[in-house]
Amino acid sequence: MTQQQESPLKKRREELGLTQRDVAVAVDVSVQTISNWETGRYKEAKLTLPQVKALCKVLNWTVDDLPDDFKAPEC
Repeated sequence: MTQQQESPLKKRREELGLTQRDVAVAVDVSVQTISNWETGRYKEAKLTLPQVKALCKVLNWTVDDLPDDFKAPEC
């Protein structure tokens, strides 16, 4: 992600009036992890299926709405 591109996660979070802490608590990760996702410091988010579901729920997204780097582990 380049400096000019805004993170889809950050954009959606802000549209909903959520803080990084709100998302972190919902997904059961640290606030620093949310910050890293939003700034592109993690190339791929490694989430469990329950975390993917929680992220979708808190952002009111479907799995298809998630950026490609937010994937559940393969079965």
